[in-house]
Amino acid sequence: MLQFSKYPRVFWERGTKPGAAVVKVLHLDLGRDMRGGQRQVLYLARRQRDAGVVAPLAACPAGSPLAAALAAEDVEVLELTSGREWDPRNVARLRRFLIERRISLLHTHDARAAALGALLKLLGGGWKLVHSRRVSYAPGRGWGRLKYRLADLVLAVSAETADVLAACGVARDRLAVAHSGIDPSLYAPRRAKQPDEPRVVMAVGAFTPQKGHEVFLRGLAVLRDMPGLPAWRARLVGDGPLRAELESLARGLGLEKMVEMPGWRESRDELPEADLLAVASVHGEGSSATVKEAWACGLPVVASDLPSNLELVEPGLSGVAFAAGDPGALAWSLARLLKDPALCGELAAGGRARLEQFTDAAMAAAVQAGYERAFPGLFPSRP
Repeated sequence: MLQFSKYPRVFWERGTKPGAAVVKVLHLDLGRDMRGGQRQVLYLARRQRDAGVVAPLAACPAGSPLAAALAAEDVEVLELTSGREWDPRNVARLRRFLIERRISLLHTHDARAAALGALLKLLGGGWKLVHSRRVSYAPGRGWGRLKYRLADLVLAVSAETADVLAACGVARDRLAVAHSGIDPSLYAPRRAKQPDEPRVVMAVGAFTPQKGHEVFLRGLAVLRDMPGLPAWRARLVGDGPLRAELESLARGLGLEKMVEMPGWRESRDELPEADLLAVASVHGEGSSATVKEAWACGLPVVASDLPSNLELVEPGLSGVAFAAGDPGALAWSLARLLKDPALCGELAAGGRARLEQFTDAAMAAAVQAGYERAFPGLFPSRP
């Protein structure tokens, strides 16, 4: 027998518009943590439920935070045995669910889920396969790329990501762009600082190579030696495999008293205490949630000039861009803002205006537009 979440649930008919022919979508995510990708699944399912054009259901590992969050939003959750893409119990349970519930779209949200979804497509069925791809580096060769080529639609989180996937053999007519979004109502404004209080330069993200935290620390070492700056301190929020290496680098640069590394924290709790956000990513950035969160809190953003970052930040209007991988360029950009509160205010205002294009509502609308373009037969009455 199929097993569902122990949390309360409703069936797909609830919340639909009277008389609407609702398309059932099963969102598949195999993550066991509540990270950025899982939040996107939650935001999307919630928006889809409220709009009533498609009916969202979900499949997640049993006991995962996402399963609980979705169930709390009255989204029915099929609990999977594990987070492994090749688990035969997951394959059997999902295939049966897809058939019995007459699911129209299977929408995967992480790399392992994409592999499982592609396997289910190869086994045959009447549903269409949709993948979301949230990073801009190329998937691995062989099956790593084939699973995306097998999809009927791939929703890339940025135009750069779409270009990378096209170079890996995904047909252009099966690609669409849907930037990730945030719910601005969840974020408090930046806390006003006393005149004698040090300004806080913050970076947020997993301690992995692509996030560029080494560049951030080396940039701070340059910034420390620049004359004529107001008092400042830094906070590097996150955790991951490079933690020991980054702590060692901070000590080697003499920054241990200037840089706090508090570990993983909710970004919406941390960002209101900052005055500047630095995004020093060096590769693989998809559509930075942290940039959008900083805008929601009223912070100016200094971001590396990766293509995906520049799809968000308009230099001089909604942030400042610096040459990716260049600590000196980062330090110069930070110094410029530390010395110019008026410019900080202008960039923060520009960021707040820019954020309107990157909310959870805008993300859900872009996903729906992708569905309708790729599958006109499922949405015949839609304009």
